Amino acid sequence: MYRFVFSWRWIRLHVLVWLILIPAFISLGMWQRGRYHERKAENAVIKTAMDAAPVPIEGVDAVGAAVPRTSRWKQVTLVGVYDPGHQFLARNHQVNGNPGFWVVTPLTLSDGTSVLVNRGWIPTVSTDQQQSPAIPAPPAGQVAITGRLQQSETKGNTGIRDVTSGLPAGQISLVNAESLAAKTGLTLRGGYAEVIASKPADSAQITPIDKPSLDEGPYLSYWFQWWLFCLIAVGGWLTIIRREAQHRVREAAEAAEAAEDDTDTDADADAETDDAIDADENEHAEPGSEAAPAEAASAADHTAPAATAPAP
Repeated sequence: MYRFVFSWRWIRLHVLVWLILIPAFISLGMWQRGRYHERKAENAVIKTAMDAAPVPIEGVDAVGAAVPRTSRWKQVTLVGVYDPGHQFLARNHQVNGNPGFWVVTPLTLSDGTSVLVNRGWIPTVSTDQQQSPAIPAPPAGQVAITGRLQQSETKGNTGIRDVTSGLPAGQISLVNAESLAAKTGLTLRGGYAEVIASKPADSAQITPIDKPSLDEGPYLSYWFQWWLFCLIAVGGWLTIIRREAQHRVREAAEAAEAAEDDTDTDADADAETDDAIDADENEHAEPGSEAAPAEAASAADHTAPAATAPAP
């Protein structure tokens, strides 16, 4: 009944389902599973960092050193003086779908080292980012800042290429301490700090960077969705085979029934032929006498003795 599944046509279906679709769905599910656990781990780091008390940046961020992943989002305190002569606009950042720039200004600490400070966001003046908006002046004099420590942006962690030429003056594509140290000649500590609070307060024209969302994203649902597709693929494969088998059984039954009908038809045709022959014979018999054959036989019986009687 199921021998047809070994035909070449059906082998192609098996290959499609078991060697292509199901492995692909499992792989995509595993990838979403990995993304889900990465997001959970990242959220745990963020929550731990945000629940901890701020610490002086000098204790967690060294000059020329990369910020460890475990130190990302750590709340730090900085005290120093802004250096507006070396501030930049970081391109391609949006707030509520509106394009704009991050305002990045170095803060010079008491030991002479500097930290890149992301003061917040300002909108573009037009749809063309080649036109730089006016940058609000930072607070003058000594400033005390509480911020979130971040790793330097790279192509690896943002997917954006670090463009170092061809941009309007004062614009950058990535907030990268190493790149900006080379550009400015400043002694920069690693990474940068996002402003949470500032004393004195910064310009009202600058929108502070929102705190990170602890949402786990759609990865969990996507994970189960891809694996559900595996079950659907298997169920569909079984259904197709079962329906084909049922179809073949129905065809065989219909063929057998048709053959039986043909046999009955032939028998009826033979009977009709016999009846026609009998009718034809009756039509050629002596008219008006149903017993003509019998009488002819009787006459023959009486004639035969007379022909053989002896002479007197």
